[in-house]
Amino acid sequence: MASDGDEQGIGLLSGTPPEAPKKAAAPAAVPVAPVAAPAPAPVAPKPDPTHLLSLQAADDTTRDVTAGTVTTLSAVLANRSPEPADASLTVEIGYTSKYESEGAEWPVRWTPPGARSSSELFPRKEKRTVHLPPSGGVPLSFEITAPVGVRYGDRVEVRLALDPANGGTAPKLTLACVARQAVLAIKTSRGYEREVADTLLARTEEKPDVVFALLVPSSLRGYVFAEGMSFEGVREMLKGIRKARGLVDGETTLKEVEPLLVPKITVEGFVEGAIVELISGPFKGEKARVRKIDQAKEEITVELIEAVVPIPVTVRGDHVRMLERGGSKSGG
Repeated sequence: MASDGDEQGIGLLSGTPPEAPKKAAAPAAVPVAPVAAPAPAPVAPKPDPTHLLSLQAADDTTRDVTAGTVTTLSAVLANRSPEPADASLTVEIGYTSKYESEGAEWPVRWTPPGARSSSELFPRKEKRTVHLPPSGGVPLSFEITAPVGVRYGDRVEVRLALDPANGGTAPKLTLACVARQAVLAIKTSRGYEREVADTLLARTEEKPDVVFALLVPSSLRGYVFAEGMSFEGVREMLKGIRKARGLVDGETTLKEVEPLLVPKITVEGFVEGAIVELISGPFKGEKARVRKIDQAKEEITVELIEAVVPIPVTVRGDHVRMLERGGSKSGG
């Protein structure tokens, strides 16, 4: 049967059963290295704000003062940054004295930045936070009183320091006052200057740290000058001294006393032809006429008026006294 054969032939055309299509093999997995996370960008260290701050003295850092006086030392805390800043300021007071058991403390007052009134720096160390404007500064002022009982060379220091922000160095500044001696004028009765000075000199042997030196100028009557540490100390030593009339208020400067320390030329003011009187030597009391003046040797050559034979006599300038100023030519 043809049809049967055809059907059988159709079923066996390839002669072998058809193979099922093979699936493509999956590619082998390739290991992928893990992607490292990006490293964080380094953070720039913050600048130390103290590098932009400075402490500067407004005038002198050390000042000599006398006992009982009040002086002011000033400084400026400056900010160089264009931004405002806060500074931690430490103020410390220190005292030094050659006489540790007797050294007096110096009162120190200041007006803290931002405060309305002044206050005494007590205790000796104080810390404050100071607000600084951008590119500006804050003034610091300290009022220092030298105590009456201060000794020569006693010293007070105002130590200023900024606390460093990152452990680095910070600005520091020291202001100081040092006690020095003063020249004081003592009023006496006229003609008793030497007596007052001698008595005061004897008392200085018991208190050598109160009065250091005395000056009795012959050209200034009624005054004795003392170099001492304090008005109160000298005033106490003057108590009970006969003909001592007390201290003149205020310190006498060395400039005022300096002319009294330079001896005047004894022949100054004499001219040739002047009539003088001899006040010392063998011709004391005699009148004479000036013939020659030697300023280098401070000597004057005169002729005795009442002498039978005019004999020139050379005497020291301080051995004659002017009676009549005659002539028109000065000696040289």
